[in-house]
Amino acid sequence: MTIGRRWLLFVMSLFMLPSLSGCWNYAEVEEMSIVAGVAIDKNEPDGKLLLTAELFDTKGQMQQNQASFKIVSLTGETMFDIVRNMISLTGKKLFWSHAKAIILSEEIAREGIIKVIDWYSRDTETRSDVYVFVSSEKTAESIFNLNTISESIMSFEIAQMMRDEKHVSTAPVVEIWDFIDKLETSGKYAIAPLIYIYKKAGQQNERVYGTAIFVKDKMVGKISGEESKYMLFATNKVTGGVLAVNNKEGVPTYSLEVLSNRTELKPQWVNGRLQMKIHTISHTNLDEVMTAEGFSTLESKKEIQKRAEDELQKNIVSVIHKLQHEYHADIFGYGEIIHQDMPKAWKKLKQDWEETFVDMDLDVTCKIIIDSSAKTSRSIKRGD
Repeated sequence: MTIGRRWLLFVMSLFMLPSLSGCWNYAEVEEMSIVAGVAIDKNEPDGKLLLTAELFDTKGQMQQNQASFKIVSLTGETMFDIVRNMISLTGKKLFWSHAKAIILSEEIAREGIIKVIDWYSRDTETRSDVYVFVSSEKTAESIFNLNTISESIMSFEIAQMMRDEKHVSTAPVVEIWDFIDKLETSGKYAIAPLIYIYKKAGQQNERVYGTAIFVKDKMVGKISGEESKYMLFATNKVTGGVLAVNNKEGVPTYSLEVLSNRTELKPQWVNGRLQMKIHTISHTNLDEVMTAEGFSTLESKKEIQKRAEDELQKNIVSVIHKLQHEYHADIFGYGEIIHQDMPKAWKKLKQDWEETFVDMDLDVTCKIIIDSSAKTSRSIKRGD
């Protein structure tokens, strides 16, 4: 390479450096409204779409180490039309790279959601890891209205809830890319966590609890947070949580903290019928004993494990039966497992998978292992 050409490349590199630095983007961000999250409702008077955006601005609050926020709402015929026209409210173009949450109203979810999320999947500025929720309140917008009480950015709070959900396991963690993939793929059924306003003793807080069930792109029903826990057990997605175990009289007495869980799923033919074999293995700690007797013998420890296994097995079967017979929705992904393990059989089964799923037999077994009783094996006892 000649000296002249090397010099030319050097000069071109100097001109390119500003475009590669962080400051080049900083000026553009200053000219945009940063979106933390959006809520999508149906406007009551005219039936148009109503988009509510939670926006935040760190520029004016740097001295207080606190981000300011504002809520803006606008109606329109299409989502992109609303997003673009919001410039007239904010004076700036919306910046999506920090968005954390999309909240859909139940009304929108039941009517069909492809029309309201198609814009998001097409736009080059949106993120694929934003969390999806369905509001159990009358509107999705009402969730954002809570931040006028808490003075915090609601979208960031509920995103943190999703990151911590592994300790609770009462709702699925769903990102937009996975949600859209299930909507687009034949044989897959989408789900989304439910969010609502929890009111107690004059306090109002957002809470994520339960699951919205979708068939194609329409919400058809929901299951509770407790049922969601057993749904996650049935799909090998439990990483934590608590199992309440009854005593011999059927009264909730023991609390087992789930340390780890592995769920083995195996489709098989039994007497000419399709069966899904489900086996869970859970390692736990005994973190609470609500009785003065405690458990000091190995035999009583085995009894607790056995009751925990029986209750877990019963609850897993119950939630699967509910999805089979009430919603006809294979949200567990069992069809995909059959496709992988029994490809030849799947060629025939996939044509009528919804009917086959409803009629599929179950063989559910559970193994609970109590590794320890936390700090002590004895209970607190009253003095004389």
